[in-house]
Amino acid sequence: MGQITSVRLLILTILFVTSLVLGQDPDPVVKEACTQFKRSVFEERVPFSHFFANAPISWETIDSCDGSRPLIVGGSPADPKEFPHIARLGNRNATDNTTKWFCGGTLISNRLVLTAAHCLYSENGEVNVVRLGELDFSTDKDDADPEDFGVKAPIEHPDFNYQMLYNDIALLQLDRIVNFNFYKHPACLPFKTGAASKTFIAIGWGDKKFAGRPSEELRKVQLNNFGNRCSTIDVDELPNGYNSSTQICIGSSERKDTCSGDSGGPLLNYHEEYPCMYHVMGITSFGTGCGTPNVPSIYTLVHFYLDWIKKEMAKNN
Repeated sequence: MGQITSVRLLILTILFVTSLVLGQDPDPVVKEACTQFKRSVFEERVPFSHFFANAPISWETIDSCDGSRPLIVGGSPADPKEFPHIARLGNRNATDNTTKWFCGGTLISNRLVLTAAHCLYSENGEVNVVRLGELDFSTDKDDADPEDFGVKAPIEHPDFNYQMLYNDIALLQLDRIVNFNFYKHPACLPFKTGAASKTFIAIGWGDKKFAGRPSEELRKVQLNNFGNRCSTIDVDELPNGYNSSTQICIGSSERKDTCSGDSGGPLLNYHEEYPCMYHVMGITSFGTGCGTPNVPSIYTLVHFYLDWIKKEMAKNN
């Protein structure tokens, strides 16, 4: 239980990719893909024996997606297996085997991780290692299943310009297939833009305060939709101002925020039907500080880029 078979995964990928190539409305297939990911991890068919001799064996499905979720509060540690799609990106030095971790990402298929394009230009070096299934980097005694993957190919959005932060979205093709389980499986792509959503969840191992140190443990925070309030942000990286079509403005009236080291990580919504699953609605992109009340940050709006994501999935799965 908890690990999708290679045959089922291949069938699922073929169905998804075929729908994209044929140009059909992807929504039903995207929803089915999300359902299949959920079933592959959280459902198990088990035999049910009758009391009567020679009676046929019946089967029932045990669903462990019970919907129990703790209330999200500002800057609290994530629970084990709560965010199985989270990835941490880094650069590993082959000479001394040391790793510098500097960005986040989101697993969206058995081979692709979604992140911010600016993470590909880190002063720490290229992204050449992705860790999945991790919770607390300071211990190997926690309830986690960390596994490192190499990066076969980074896929930067063709309209991204490193001097600016428009189209700040990229994919990483991993060097091998991810075997799904409770600790490692994809987030669902968005069914909606997210513009109407009032609250979101951001997660990561970034700094807990401005100019602070990265967190050793994965943390979560609930943030609010600030609408068009980012239109007042005036920075060199956004010479044409905030773009509400491709970006989303998120913040809090309290000291809650993402920070340095959270870049590329997901902005999430709960799945309405499956409480054990999440939609990745945004990508942590840009902020003017950390944790200042009523000063929002900008996230790349994933829904706007679905066509590009689907084309890359068709080529790279």
